[in-house]
Amino acid sequence: MQLSPDTQIKDDLVGVISIKFKPESTFNNYCAEHIENYNPDRFEVLAVKAHYGKETNVTVFAIDKDRMENSTIRTEKIPVKKFKLNADFIRELIPHFQEYNFTLNTGNYPLEDMEVINK
Repeated sequence: MQLSPDTQIKDDLVGVISIKFKPESTFNNYCAEHIENYNPDRFEVLAVKAHYGKETNVTVFAIDKDRMENSTIRTEKIPVKKFKLNADFIRELIPHFQEYNFTLNTGNYPLEDMEVINK
């Protein structure tokens, strides 16, 4: 198959990453030890955003379980607290990984349509 002449290859890559922690480590405990005012009984990590560029930082978004359970106002939104951290947070976290895996793609073609031909 040849790309059509009007196909634009993107320079940006998008994807997902999965991380498996070592058996003795949990991300919630790591956050409790490394983030000021992070209480694992109150918070549960929902998402982690890492940014490298003009600013280099890590943002941990954690569900506020107290607000979720004790709110008298029902909403479709999940109440989260944002913890903005410096890049050392990730650097110091890496030794707690047992393994990680990620795939990035240009977004021009669905990955599920790939067929590896050089087996």
